[in-house]
Amino acid sequence: MDNFFSRQANGGAVFMGRTLVQAHGNIGGYRNVFVKIVNSNKGALSYPTSGGIVKNPFPGRAKIYAGDFCEYTPNLDDTHGAEVKILKFYEVAKEAVDTDATIKIVRDGYRHIPFAGDNIMVGQKDFTTKAKAVSVTRVDKSTEAGVDVWVLTLSEALGAAVKKGDILVEAAGTGASVLPMVTNPNSYADKDMDFLYDPSTSDDDYDGARYMFAPALAQQDTIIDLLAVGKLPPAVLALNKSRVKTWFNL
Repeated sequence: MDNFFSRQANGGAVFMGRTLVQAHGNIGGYRNVFVKIVNSNKGALSYPTSGGIVKNPFPGRAKIYAGDFCEYTPNLDDTHGAEVKILKFYEVAKEAVDTDATIKIVRDGYRHIPFAGDNIMVGQKDFTTKAKAVSVTRVDKSTEAGVDVWVLTLSEALGAAVKKGDILVEAAGTGASVLPMVTNPNSYADKDMDFLYDPSTSDDDYDGARYMFAPALAQQDTIIDLLAVGKLPPAVLALNKSRVKTWFNL
C-alpha cells in the first residue's frame, strides 16, 4: 500500500514557501470493553515494564481495538527483544462448504481488516490443535443480504465447512497442519490503535514502519465485557475463568 507522506516527501517537488501537509480518514467508533470494578486495592489494567515489537502488523491501513487479545513474550535472551503478536480473527458472514475457495466475513467498524497475503484457518477448540491454513489472494468489498462483508478469495479451499458466525483466525503459515499465529493469549490492547504506515517486512528492512507497544497483562482483575467485544474464537472462550455471565477474564 502506498504511503501518503512518503509519496509526498519523495516526489521531488519544490515549493518556495510553506506547505501544510493534510490527509483525512475515518478513525471509527469507540466502545468501552473493560468492566470497571469498585476495588480500591487493585487495578484492572497492569503493564509490563517494557513493551515489545509487533511481529504481525497489518500490511495496510487497519486498526486494533481495545480488548483485542495479544501474546506478549518478554526478552528471552540478550539477542531477542520482547515481542507482541496480535490475535487477528474474523467472523464468517455466510455459510461455505469445504470446497469453496471464497469466504465472506463480517465487515464493520469493529472488526479486523483482512489483506491479500494473510494466512487464515478455522478457529479451533484450543490453541494446540493444528488445522489446514491457506493464504488470502484477494480481498473485495461487497454486501450479503444488505449487510457489508469482505469477500476473501483463497489460494485453495479450507477443506472444512463453515457456518455463519464461525470464527477464522490468523495462522502462523500455510499447510495441511498449522498452528494459529497466537497460541498463548496473555494480554490485551488497552485502547484502539491505528496502523497507518507500510510495515517493515523483516528485521533487516529499514524502510518500513515498526510498531511497538506495551499490552495490558491478563489477570484476574482485568475483565472483558463479552457483549462489547463481540464473538470471540472458541479457543479464547474456552479459557474464560469468569463466573459472571457475559464477562470474561483469564
